[in-house]
Amino acid sequence: MTQVSKKWMKRQIEEKVYETFWQSCAKLTKREEIELFFNDLFTKAERINFTKRLSIAVLLYQGYDWRQISDLLKVSVATVGRIVTRTSGPGFKLFFEKMEKEKSWREFWKDLAKTYLLVTHPDKYARLGEEGVENVYFRKKEKTFLEK
Repeated sequence: MTQVSKKWMKRQIEEKVYETFWQSCAKLTKREEIELFFNDLFTKAERINFTKRLSIAVLLYQGYDWRQISDLLKVSVATVGRIVTRTSGPGFKLFFEKMEKEKSWREFWKDLAKTYLLVTHPDKYARLGEEGVENVYFRKKEKTFLEK
C-alpha cells in the first residue's frame, strides 16, 4: 500500500509542484529521457504497480474478462475492479483514442499476454495450442445490453 505523509502542503505550493511536474514531463520527448526520469523518480515496486495498472486498463478497454486479466497479470479481481472505475475518465479516453491509431500498439498487448501465458502456464498453453489460447484468452467480450 502506498504511504502518504500526514503532513499536508499548502494548496498553492502543491499546485505549483504539480504544474512543474507536468511541464517537466511534457518536455521529455525521447523514450530514453522519460525512462531515466521515471526510473529515478519511482521505486521498482511503484513502476511495477504503474505498469500493472496501465496493463489492466488496456486489457479492460480491449474487452477482456476480469478473471482473465487477473490470471494473466497476477493481480486480484478486486484490483481489476478498482481500475475499472477509472477507465471511463477523460484521461483514459484521450489515451485510448491516441493509442488506438497505432496498429503496433494493439498487437503488442496481444503478444505480451500470449508470452505471459506461455511463461506462467506453459502446460495450459501447450494443451490449448495457439488457436485455443486465442479462443480462451483473446475472445472479445460481448457487450451487454447496458453497454450498447
